Amino acid sequence: MQRAIIYCRVSSEKQRKEGHGLDSQEQRCRVYAQQNNYDVEKVFRDSASGGGDFMKRPAMVELLNYIDKKRYNKYVVVFDDLKRFARDTMFHFKLKRDLESRGAKIECLNFKFEDTPEGEFIETMMAAQGQLEREQNRRQVIQKMKSRLEDGYYCFSGTAVGYKFINDPVHGKIIVPDEPKASIVKEALEGFANGRFSHKKELLDLFVNKNFNNGKNVYYETIKRMLNNIFLYAGYIEYKPWEVSLIKGFHENLISWEMAQKIKDKLDGKETTFTRKEVNPEFPLRGFVLCAECRGLMTGSYSTGRNRKHPYYRCKNSECKLRNKSIRKRDVENSFKNILSRIKPTDKAINLTKAIFKDVWTKKQKEWRAEESAKRRQLQTAQDQKERLIDLVSRASAENTIRAYESKINKLHEKEVVLKESLESCSIDKMDIGTALDIVFDFLKNPLKQWEKPNINSKRLVLRLVFQEKLAYNIADGFETATLSLPLRVFSLSEAQNSCLVDPSGIEPLTSCMPCMRSTS
Repeated sequence: MQRAIIYCRVSSEKQRKEGHGLDSQEQRCRVYAQQNNYDVEKVFRDSASGGGDFMKRPAMVELLNYIDKKRYNKYVVVFDDLKRFARDTMFHFKLKRDLESRGAKIECLNFKFEDTPEGEFIETMMAAQGQLEREQNRRQVIQKMKSRLEDGYYCFSGTAVGYKFINDPVHGKIIVPDEPKASIVKEALEGFANGRFSHKKELLDLFVNKNFNNGKNVYYETIKRMLNNIFLYAGYIEYKPWEVSLIKGFHENLISWEMAQKIKDKLDGKETTFTRKEVNPEFPLRGFVLCAECRGLMTGSYSTGRNRKHPYYRCKNSECKLRNKSIRKRDVENSFKNILSRIKPTDKAINLTKAIFKDVWTKKQKEWRAEESAKRRQLQTAQDQKERLIDLVSRASAENTIRAYESKINKLHEKEVVLKESLESCSIDKMDIGTALDIVFDFLKNPLKQWEKPNINSKRLVLRLVFQEKLAYNIADGFETATLSLPLRVFSLSEAQNSCLVDPSGIEPLTSCMPCMRSTS
């Protein structure tokens, strides 16, 4: 009997799950094979379109590989409809040649292949018709999805990390927060915005530690999709490939507009952050400690001894004379703890510092209110310009002129959205600066205690809040003088004022008030 292979295909996973298309195709092909006395050896079933490219269909690739392994058999490949073969004229004939080159013959239930000019002409017309239908279907789907986006509804399945689709009686299909994933996404984005996390690796670690995928692997692609669609989490929708400008969506936002804008600025490089390509809890000072000789970053790693491995910090700069000079991890970190142990401001110093910050905050509030008034004026100007351009579009007849007007209208619309959201999210009077200062100063009151916590994020937060600059370590003398962050410099100033050690010519305290540290005004 002639050996045969059956190929079945539906264009989506949804069709495979909700219908019986694959089963009915296989049944019809089996009946055809029986009628022609074919022995069906294998059935391949695809649930992917591939956009016409058969090499993007997993089952078709498996079919070709299967034939390659059994070249001694001359197979007949049976499928029930010409459209299941390849809905693209070029790929249709390419697939046909690939199968024929393997000694396989193709047969279709609703089309007879003929090796004649007339038969090839009809085959070309049928393949072209399949391609036309595919492209028309794609255009209709895009038009429907674009219309849905413009109405304020997100419609790309699998890309809204932390959301899920539901059927709402009012809105239809809409995304809603998918707990507990949504809370993890919210924590990740807020942490990235405020500096708790500074690299995608840290976000990935958070997702893994929080069991984001219920025990399954979490990949960088998930983090990438989240950050590339940042305004979605602020409640907005935008899709530039289809010229869908930024519009307010009907879904619930997870973060504020200002926070999303801050994250966007970081991603665009407008705001620098303390970044690390790799975070290793075993070496918390890696990426922070500098080599005193070349001022390059020191790394941390283990060296293998006779009986066990030993941890060291070392400079990896190939041009540094201290390159690969090992410094015991214990020596570096004990010296660092010694610095932290000296930072213990009194309650009196903290209270005085809080008063200074509150005074600065009051002045900043006045500046922000002036900025708010300026934004309201900008918003009104943008709205007026937009109205004038809309009026000009209605009168214009030249296509180029209309497109130019529409481009300007879209830009003004985006500016209007940004200004509106900025004004709506502005809550200067509601901010509790006292509570915020209590949280920060409670952390700074005893940074050594925070450093000794086993959590690597607490250690990294100490580095960001306590020091303004990275520290240089000298093999002979230990750490050089440290430049503290602004709050701790103010603490030092307060202590100095109480001790009558302030230089009358300025506010910089004498270095003797905090040994091994210096302050900058």
